[in-house]
Amino acid sequence: MFFELEHLKAEREQLYRELSHIGDFRRGSIYPNYRRCGKPNCACTRPDHPGHGPQYLLTTKVDGKSHARSLKKGIELDTVRQEVANHQKFKDLIANIVEINEQICDIKEAELQADTGATAKKRASKTGSKRKSLQS
Repeated sequence: MFFELEHLKAEREQLYRELSHIGDFRRGSIYPNYRRCGKPNCACTRPDHPGHGPQYLLTTKVDGKSHARSLKKGIELDTVRQEVANHQKFKDLIANIVEINEQICDIKEAELQADTGATAKKRASKTGSKRKSLQS
């Protein structure tokens, strides 16, 4: 059990190091959006035409409210894509850290209970023998 505990602690430390190197991140999702312009003679008015685009939207939900922001193609879109990907990596690392930490806590609790149980047995055997001698 000691080896397992040390292995889990080392794994947690590695995840902490990875967490410190994530960089900038933001929550949200990026969606392509196609729109019809509304001009009567435009090709987008045909039923088989998907519309103008794609235009990219960053959508987020904050305090129960949805927000959307248009992104410019090029550097802005690439930067926001990386930040959104970093946020997913952040969430995955946090989930792994929590899982490993719970395992560490479970092992420590089991060790504590085993130590407490052994101490209680020692006390019971000592006090049990005293009681027998006092009652005799």
